[in-house]
Amino acid sequence: MSRALPPPTPIPTATPTGRRLAAVLAVVILAGPAPAQTEEEIAFARSLLERLQIRSIIENREYCGYIGRDHRGGLVASKPRRGKYNSCDIGSPPPLMRVIASYHTHAGFDADHINEIPSLQDLTSDIEARTDGYVSTPGGRLWFSDHAAQEVRQICGPGCLPQDPVFRPGKAEKVRRSYSLRELERLMGP
Repeated sequence: MSRALPPPTPIPTATPTGRRLAAVLAVVILAGPAPAQTEEEIAFARSLLERLQIRSIIENREYCGYIGRDHRGGLVASKPRRGKYNSCDIGSPPPLMRVIASYHTHAGFDADHINEIPSLQDLTSDIEARTDGYVSTPGGRLWFSDHAAQEVRQICGPGCLPQDPVFRPGKAEKVRRSYSLRELERLMGP
């Protein structure tokens, strides 16, 4: 049996401030919270990292850069920068790009390293830059680094991106769907 909700309390709108408050509340209530990323953005990041993943694995090097919007509002990516085995200097964003996220690959598979999860440094870098991030792993996972929530979340699991042929789940079998900043600190140390 469903119960009827009581009528909402009216918002006073007799004053300009009351009308603005009513308009803002209507937008917030109707629209809800904005998503951390859009489906368009996820598809763009996934396509970009799919193209970089094979080169990253073959060369056993990270590649990194920025995702942003151009002057027309379209999604664009900066030219990938080639990093080292376990790091990548992202540099400065292109001058006319409105940055919305960073991106980088995690090079080739190494059973001795935790490279199926974004690193503590990956997340703290995004938090400090106040931008989100996308990370691909040798097992073919795609992660989203949410700077505001201070956590990383899997967008898709093993094999959703090109996978290193020598990848073996091993420790990666226990990879969770998300990790908070504190959980990464405990897992990877300071």
